[in-house]
Amino acid sequence: MFRKSTSAKAALLAALALSSITSSAYAAIVCGPTANLPIPANIDGVYLNLVTGANGISGGGTAGWDFNGYQTGTPGTLFFFWPATPANSFGGVATGSVYDVLAAAAPIGPAQNYSVASGGGGSANYVNWLAANGNNLLGIRFFNEVTASINYGWMRLNTTSPTGFPATIVQYCYQNDGTQILAG
Repeated sequence: MFRKSTSAKAALLAALALSSITSSAYAAIVCGPTANLPIPANIDGVYLNLVTGANGISGGGTAGWDFNGYQTGTPGTLFFFWPATPANSFGGVATGSVYDVLAAAAPIGPAQNYSVASGGGGSANYVNWLAANGNNLLGIRFFNEVTASINYGWMRLNTTSPTGFPATIVQYCYQNDGTQILAG
């Protein structure tokens, strides 16, 4: 009887342990391994893969890049560039085509408007970032190549008036399951 009771308890504990293990990943806020990354004040700038933290000076040299901050124009000003594929899966939170500086705890998710305006769109799209000083929040969406889904997150950028430079990607975080995240 003692054996049966002990083995029944062991079987129950094993079943409970196995039932808590699933093959799907748990939703989590992931903060990137890359911090305090300067955006070079040139036409290449920096390309960044938000999932792996890999970064470099070219899209071709930075596998799976999701964001490119760079400088162009006269005077040289800060611009953002985004991948084109998959369609409608990249960009920064914007009002129209003007990128927003978000307040802490602002929602970032499928309900927001996203822009993919780049240098060709002109500096008016970046007016909030050219005039901003200090640590500011940019809401982002990107295609996560690991989960094969659109993820939402934020980047804390340190920019300087009146051109946006010097500029630094201070920190970034995202919700890895495709749901909304709050800025900062």
